[in-house]
Amino acid sequence: MDAKTTPPRRIGILGGMGPAAAIDLQAKVLAATPATTDREHLPVVVWNVPQVPDRVAAVLGRGPSPVPEMLAGARALEAAGCEAFAVACNTAHHWADELAAGVGIPLLHIADAAVAALARLPIRPMRVGLLATRGTLASGFFAERLARQGFEWLVPTEEEQDRFVAEAIARVKAGDAAGARAPFEAAARALAARGAEAILLGCTELPIAAEGARLPVPVLDASRALAEALVDFSLRR
Repeated sequence: MDAKTTPPRRIGILGGMGPAAAIDLQAKVLAATPATTDREHLPVVVWNVPQVPDRVAAVLGRGPSPVPEMLAGARALEAAGCEAFAVACNTAHHWADELAAGVGIPLLHIADAAVAALARLPIRPMRVGLLATRGTLASGFFAERLARQGFEWLVPTEEEQDRFVAEAIARVKAGDAAGARAPFEAAARALAARGAEAILLGCTELPIAAEGARLPVPVLDASRALAEALVDFSLRR
């Protein structure tokens, strides 16, 4: 970057839910940045404090709200000079409006980024299969945005969610990425068999489970779409 180049805007990542999600998102930001030298990369501040109440339990009414801890992290990012921030956890977006209202910088929403990325696919899918945690599905923010942009959407059955999706997520959390592939493939193929023309991964663990999977339809990682949105915000003036 030379002296005449406008410096990129500082961006923040609110993590800790779980800790690997923030690392994954930062790695995807790094990969999406069109840089050839160290100084051309983006200034990123990461708040990766995992002492946050369980998000799925909170969405389902079985645990305390994570909002106070999330707000503390968002305010720390704002105080560190970030001009926008993103949340690395999908399920935590259940409280996106409340979180955004508590700070003076914009929150880049993962579902907005993902739906925009779906619309840019070479062949726009009409029916999208959504794989996510129960908390994310119950929250409805992906479904709302998909419908708003004219996409039909479908989700796993109760049995598929328990047997395949939850199992794949649990195996990734336990460090067994290879063992997560088979249940992930089963969940994705079930959605494709019911008419899904693309699969949207709305959980940080699922892209890891999807590595090496062979599926009949395209797969879109919401976290990767969010990383690209962060890069675009930082470099756009």
